[in-house]
Amino acid sequence: MSDLSLGGVAHARSTDPQTSHDAASKVDVNGKQSLTLRAMFELRGVVPLPVEAWRVSGMAARIQRRDNPNARPLGGSTIRTRLNEMARLDPPLVEVVDRDGLTESGGRCARYRLTASGLAAARKLKEKEAAE
Repeated sequence: MSDLSLGGVAHARSTDPQTSHDAASKVDVNGKQSLTLRAMFELRGVVPLPVEAWRVSGMAARIQRRDNPNARPLGGSTIRTRLNEMARLDPPLVEVVDRDGLTESGGRCARYRLTASGLAAARKLKEKEAAE
């Protein structure tokens, strides 16, 4: 998978031990953001939008199994983190639409959608994927 530079940087809290800071420097944030963005793009037309993070996580897992069956799957918290990171970028690639979504267990949660910038970035990822 070819990644765009989406501006993602992993962080550790100032109160975290040095090992957490060391680990954060090794996280492939752009790759995880790219996968999350691709999943958001693929969900269009599959489920009603806006979409909950657990749905994005499921689609990301399907894409990852297809592209790299030996890769460790991303956890739901990783996808939520990537969605929130991309919502804070300038310009944002996704936005939190509301808090009217439902988790898989029926609790309330945020729902997300691609912004115009996110849609353009996802299309570029799709074009790169098709060219490879």
